Amino acid sequence: MTVYATPDRNAADVRVIRAAGDLVCVRCRLKSGDGDPADFPADGIPAMLDHLDFHTVVGDHVPLEAFVRLRSEYADLSEDGAL
Repeated sequence: MTVYATPDRNAADVRVIRAAGDLVCVRCRLKSGDGDPADFPADGIPAMLDHLDFHTVVGDHVPLEAFVRLRSEYADLSEDGAL
């Protein structure tokens, strides 16, 4: 499991992980609406970057290093031709 952002590690308001190859915003308050928080599974790195942008728009703290790391991984995948 890879951790990109978590309240414990970098004071983030979100918890973003990659588990079993899937990017997930865990217990996402944006996904929940008025109910209990639900996980938001992103369909790839660009989708997660967009999702995290929405978190910042509503005032959630998403650490810069999460964006940098995701963009770096996306660039690495693009260079390898995996996309």
